[in-house]
Amino acid sequence: MVEPKIIGPNRNGESKSPAERRFDAKVQIPLSDEVRLVETFDAVPVMNKREPIITGENSTFSFLRLVRIVLDPSKEGYTPQEITTGNEELILYVNRGSATVTIGDDSVTLGTGDVVYIGTNQTAEISSDGFTDVSEYKAIDCNTSYPIQVIRHKELEKTELAATVGSKRPMSVRTVFKMVDGANVQACRLLFGDTFMKQPGAVGSYPPHFHGPDGPFGFGNDAKEEIYHFRVQSTIEGDTPYVLQNCSRPGEEVGIYTHIFDEQAINVTHGYHDTIAPPAIEFMFTWCLASFTEGRRDWAEVLNKPGYDNEW
Repeated sequence: MVEPKIIGPNRNGESKSPAERRFDAKVQIPLSDEVRLVETFDAVPVMNKREPIITGENSTFSFLRLVRIVLDPSKEGYTPQEITTGNEELILYVNRGSATVTIGDDSVTLGTGDVVYIGTNQTAEISSDGFTDVSEYKAIDCNTSYPIQVIRHKELEKTELAATVGSKRPMSVRTVFKMVDGANVQACRLLFGDTFMKQPGAVGSYPPHFHGPDGPFGFGNDAKEEIYHFRVQSTIEGDTPYVLQNCSRPGEEVGIYTHIFDEQAINVTHGYHDTIAPPAIEFMFTWCLASFTEGRRDWAEVLNKPGYDNEW
């Protein structure tokens, strides 16, 4: 198992509208004059605020949403943040620090890497005694209510849901922690986890795969949309860290890669996913999927790029 570690510095910035959070990375498609636009998002959180990052208005996501929450009682403007789910389900994932989540008369404290699943028609309050950095992933249009469930990273590390993969290629060795999976969490649409690399200059989310297995060129009942959120750092002082994220689509034989920097998120739904880091770069990422069909939550229903079927 690859031990989880904090990647990148604590960061927070100015509040931005969802429209300002969205920018389109441009990539040249090899052997053509075509330029592809890739939905990318500035995910830097805002101190003592619950800040929308990915919404239905600034993206093509049908179901998935991303919000960032950073709290610090020692900083100006601190107040607990309230969330009401309605027809949404969500998970709260602690990137750093610890947070207390209160629902009704019940409270739970989450440490770094821990997750709480909150189903429909709930009201939750997030607070903290110190610095905390939380990602809130949501799926809308959920029609079944499931109980609140807490997933501890340390406890999951001892189970089969901590899958070390990539052993055929040393640079692709990583542990995929499936924090919210069909095997351990009841939910309508959401699947979630974090992935940590064994070494700098790694290849993650490998082999290139696509969550529209009904395809290969379209999205049927088994399809899922997905967000990647990256934390990236360099082992070289003063270097600007980045990873290269594949955004080629099924049927395209050559990979098409875009630069992704620290605290950026990307819509990887429409193409193959694999991630390449330069030799000096360390990175980790959280990933969240929402199934097109409620209850179809097998994240392994994928289409691998032809020729890569045995590369896990």
